[in-house]
Amino acid sequence: MSTPWLDIPLADYEGHMAMPGIEQAQMLADIFSGALDELSPHSVAVLGCAGGNGFERIPADIQRVVGIDINPHFITAAEARFANSFKQLELIAGDIQNPEVSFAPVDLIFAGLVLEYVNVDVVIARTPAMLTAAGKLVTVLQLPLASDQQVSPSPFVRVQTLGKIIRLVPPSQLQEAAESAGYAQLTSREVASRGGKRFQVQVFSKNN
Repeated sequence: MSTPWLDIPLADYEGHMAMPGIEQAQMLADIFSGALDELSPHSVAVLGCAGGNGFERIPADIQRVVGIDINPHFITAAEARFANSFKQLELIAGDIQNPEVSFAPVDLIFAGLVLEYVNVDVVIARTPAMLTAAGKLVTVLQLPLASDQQVSPSPFVRVQTLGKIIRLVPPSQLQEAAESAGYAQLTSREVASRGGKRFQVQVFSKNN
């Protein structure tokens, strides 16, 4: 498996995402926290969890937290940071597109700025089996910029390599993939980061 994600130090990724003028880490944590407050899950999984961004916003009464990331060094950092923070923490280093990478069903799956780097149809088709009957899928997609540079400029050179593999997903395409997988879209709204980029937040529920 060859992907630029494996060559990016966590400090570079987190530094980029938190930089003034980008501030996407804060935005994602806010969206995640809002979903937790609104949906009140007992268990949650975060696809592309990095070093545990947003984990500090998870309420103490959530029974089980699952984090998946393709970079094993990110997972190691998340383990060091949050090993004693939750009743049950499961951290998985692997590619969510891989059929061997899976977890027992949770009440909420959060996929924030990860679908741009995977085969959307494959990943979305896999998620219903990882959700409880009343489970919800919350996604965050980056919307196009006027320029062709979809990865924000920053001093973190290795993060810029993601510009070679990022593929923006139209919200309508995600909705179609989700409905094909047996979901119904509950809500869809646009948000903006402090850095000025626009994003679409969509919430899906399983059709049982």
